[in-house]
Amino acid sequence: MGLAGLQRVGIFASGGLDEDEIARLISAGAPIDGFGVGTDMGLSRDAPGLDIAYKLVEYAGRPRLKLSPGKVLLPGRKQVFRVERDGVAEYDVIGRRDEDPSGRPLLRPVMADGQRLVEGRVSMEDARIRAQHEVARLPPRIRRLDPTEQPYAVGTSAALAHDGDALRRQLEQEQVYR
Repeated sequence: MGLAGLQRVGIFASGGLDEDEIARLISAGAPIDGFGVGTDMGLSRDAPGLDIAYKLVEYAGRPRLKLSPGKVLLPGRKQVFRVERDGVAEYDVIGRRDEDPSGRPLLRPVMADGQRLVEGRVSMEDARIRAQHEVARLPPRIRRLDPTEQPYAVGTSAALAHDGDALRRQLEQEQVYR
C-alpha cells in the first residue's frame, strides 16, 4: 500500500508520443498503463505539427500554480507585449493582463461569457493579412528557416515574476502546516 493508502495507481503517459516511442517505452519495461497520442496521430511525418499543453493558471478568480520541479508556470491571466523600434520587433514581455503595457499588446479577447465577440469574427483573408503583417514586423534573422544569430528574446515582467514568487512561497508555507 502506498503512502496515500492507494492500492493501485495507473500511469498514463502523453506528450510527443508516437508508435516508435511507445514501443521503446514498452521494451524498456516502463510501468505505463496507457498512452495518449495526439499530435502525431492526425499528421503525416512530413507535415509540421504543433505540440502544446494546457496549464490551468487561474480558477474562480484566483491564480493557480504548478510546483513540479523544472516546469515553470506563471500564475494568473497574462498579456504579451511586443517592444518595437521603427516598426520592427525587438523583444516580447509576458506580463499580467492588467499591467500597463511596456509595448504593444498582442493578445485580444475573442470570447466573453461564453459568447464570441464581434471583433473576434474575422475572415480567413483578414487573418492571413494580419499574420503576414505581424511576420513582416519580426526581425529578418527570426524569419529565416534556420536562424543562426541571437534568438528572439522573450522576458517576464517584474510584476508577473513577483506574483509567481509570492504565490509559490504561500503554497510552500501552506504545505509546511499541513
